[in-house]
Amino acid sequence: MNQHNIKYLQIFLFFAFIIVVSTATAQKNDTVYFLNGDRVSGEIKSYKYGYMNYKTYGVSTVDIKYDKIATFYSNKNYEIIFKDGRRRFGSFAKSHLDQFVNIVTTNDTILTPLIEVIEITPIKNRFWKRLSGNVDLGYSYSKASTVSQLNFSSNLKYQQKNYFTRLQLNSNITDQKNQDRTDKNDASLSIYRRLKKSWFGLGTFSSERNSELGLDLRLQGGLGVGNEIVHTNSNNLLAALGVMVNKEWSIDTTEARVNVDGFVGVSYRLFRFKDPEIDITSNFITYPSFTVKNRWRINFDIKVKIEIINDMYFSLSFYDNYDSEPASDAASNNDFGVTTSLGYSF
Repeated sequence: MNQHNIKYLQIFLFFAFIIVVSTATAQKNDTVYFLNGDRVSGEIKSYKYGYMNYKTYGVSTVDIKYDKIATFYSNKNYEIIFKDGRRRFGSFAKSHLDQFVNIVTTNDTILTPLIEVIEITPIKNRFWKRLSGNVDLGYSYSKASTVSQLNFSSNLKYQQKNYFTRLQLNSNITDQKNQDRTDKNDASLSIYRRLKKSWFGLGTFSSERNSELGLDLRLQGGLGVGNEIVHTNSNNLLAALGVMVNKEWSIDTTEARVNVDGFVGVSYRLFRFKDPEIDITSNFITYPSFTVKNRWRINFDIKVKIEIINDMYFSLSFYDNYDSEPASDAASNNDFGVTTSLGYSF
């Protein structure tokens, strides 16, 4: 390499170093102050369930329990959720009182006990930084029964200031020798609008297929309203209700029928942050039909996730779907299953 090229290489490496250092500094300019007098600089990833997920300059990510924190500083934008359901948007300034934080909003600075804060979520400026979620994949096969089963699920959340969008995908495919393939697939896209305190409005669109229930395809959309009844450091309970319009095709006919249904749903989440982390989520939704007499559809699922290492986990899931008047006369009224899988959260 000649001297001319070496000079340009040195200049390139110098500016690359400056960019990397500047980027790292820009991303990790938060400071946590501990009750023992120590402090550490890094980046606040999130705060929930009484723990702060914190990325230090040394690349490592740690979970800091709230009772070790004196106060903290960050000039980034966050969504802050309180015990009573109130929400604020702002940054954090250092407090001179232990176990307190100064929440800096557009018009005010609010001195707040840390114990009153339930959740802190960064409001990122970049699209990809606003995404979070998990992906699960599982497979099983038995030679004796010639049964193979593939299951996949994904839950993606896109965070904005007053809205968040959730995309959920689930697929369960079962093959057996000399038997027809059975499959259960569904996808849903929901948009949540935060209202006063713990209230929210929602709009949702989904598609569903379930061969066991004789359903070739169901497309449905609707609007509703809900309330986050409980939101603490260890559990979360919310309920919602609304109206859905759907169009469905059975597996034995090309004709479609249009239905109008109500929906009432309850979701509960229980979380333990101690090693190993355990996350239990259950959902119960019932759809009373306004257009088909005595028709009820009920969907129930529960999922247990146990952390293996860092963001990887093992999951055990159970689902049960019921339809009192299935799309096909020859179909079953009920479909249920148990799946195991490995997953990754991000």
